[in-house]
Amino acid sequence: MKRLWIACVFILSLQAVCTAKPGDEAIKWALSERNSALGSVAAAEKRVEAAESDLRVSRSIEQDIRTSKDSDAMAVAREAVSVSEQGLKEADTLLKRARELLSKQEKLLASIQTAVSDFGGEKAMVIPVNGEVRRTFKGSEVASDSVLPLRVGEKVDVGANSSAKLFVARGDAEVDLHENSSFTVTRDDTGERFEAMLSEGLAHVKAKLKYYMGKKFEVRTPAAICAVRGTDFSIRNFEGGSRIEVFEGTVSVRLPKSGSSVDIHSGEGCTVLKDGGIQPVQMIEKQGDGNVH
Repeated sequence: MKRLWIACVFILSLQAVCTAKPGDEAIKWALSERNSALGSVAAAEKRVEAAESDLRVSRSIEQDIRTSKDSDAMAVAREAVSVSEQGLKEADTLLKRARELLSKQEKLLASIQTAVSDFGGEKAMVIPVNGEVRRTFKGSEVASDSVLPLRVGEKVDVGANSSAKLFVARGDAEVDLHENSSFTVTRDDTGERFEAMLSEGLAHVKAKLKYYMGKKFEVRTPAAICAVRGTDFSIRNFEGGSRIEVFEGTVSVRLPKSGSSVDIHSGEGCTVLKDGGIQPVQMIEKQGDGNVH
C-alpha cells in the first residue's frame, strides 16, 4: 500500500513538472514564429546587399564599355544592368514582405503575452494566424482580432484562405484549423477530459498526453468520434462523412450510435461515412496536410 501511495505521489509530481500551460505553449510557438521571421529578414537583407553589389559591378562595366564605343558590347552591358536592376527590385520586395511578416509576428507575440499576463495561462487559447477568424459564444460574437482565452461552448469559425491555432487540454495539445472550418470545445476539464466538435472543415491535431494517467481526449464530427493519446493526426469533415489520417500514434475511431470502432495507426487513414459506416483502413501515401501557415 505504501509503495502504491509513493507511486501515485511520483506520478502527480511528474505531471506537475512536465505540464505546460496553454499560455506557455502559445508563447513558445509565437517566439518560434518570430525567430523564424527574424531569420527571413536577415536572409532578405543579405540578398539585397548581394543585388546592390551586382548592380554596382554591372554599371561599372557599362561605364567602361561606353568609352570603347563597341555597340555589341554596350548592348550586352545594358542588358546586364537591366537584369541587375530587376534583381535588386525583387530583393527589395522580398525584404519588404519579410519585414511585414516580422512586424506581424512581433505584434502577435505581444498580444499573446498580454493575454497570458491579463488572464493567466491556464485556459485554452485561440490564435488567429491568418485571415478571418470568428468566435461566437452563446449567440454573441467575440472580438476575433484579439488573443483571448477560449471558453467551453465557444465556436471558432475560420474563413476562406484563413487559419487559426488552438492550444488546449492543459497545454499538451495543439489544433491547427484550416480554412472553412468550424470547431467547438464542448468539454475541457483540466487534466481529466477534453472533447471538441469539428462540424466543418479540416483540423490537424497534435495531442501529447504523455503524462496524464486516464486522461481522455476526443475530437468528434457528425459521423465519428476520435479518441487519441500521444497522437498526431488530421480529421476532415465533409458532407457525407469524415476522413481521419494518422501520422504518429494511434486513433480509436467509433461510430456515435452503434459504437462500432476501429484503431487507426501511424501511416494509416480511414473514411467514415454517415450512411456507410467505417470503411477499410488503408495506408496513406503521404503525411497529410501538415501545419497551418
